[in-house]
Amino acid sequence: MKNFKPQQWMGLLFGLALIFALFVSYSPAQDTVKISGKVTAAAVERPTVEFDDAEGHMIFVSKWEGVNVSTDEDKFMDGAKVVIVSCGDYVKGNGPFWGYVKMSLNGDVVFSKLKGNTTTTLDQKGRPVTEFEGGMKFVKGTGEYENIQGNGTFKSKMIATTMQKSKWEGEYFIEKK
Repeated sequence: MKNFKPQQWMGLLFGLALIFALFVSYSPAQDTVKISGKVTAAAVERPTVEFDDAEGHMIFVSKWEGVNVSTDEDKFMDGAKVVIVSCGDYVKGNGPFWGYVKMSLNGDVVFSKLKGNTTTTLDQKGRPVTEFEGGMKFVKGTGEYENIQGNGTFKSKMIATTMQKSKWEGEYFIEKK
């Protein structure tokens, strides 16, 4: 030990610090679970306010209720009650929206934030076809899903004036505390 030169001590200390840093920051990978599903939901509330700065400009808040059907092996929230509350800022049926989703099943609840864009086009008969597309992020869970983390994507389509069908997919893990 007494034959060590200052550069060797620095190298040894740096090496030990690196090993310590790797040891402290090492976290075994979380087990992520791939999930997917489909939801058919009906509009419960859909108040809108027209804003006259542009033709067809509308602001809305809507509440939808439906049921999730899992399409993955994990059967994530299969049969869960789904409540969607969203806000949108549309001009002629096109524009951004954002909101929240609550899935509940047997006392377990999962909350997600969602954000996306709505596109409305006309079919061959001149009828509006409205589609939604975006992303979601899990923000909270209870019961089996406490400390849930993850995200996903979704695509939805209006199938009647007060009904929509959605397909979604994503992944999650339960954060170890």
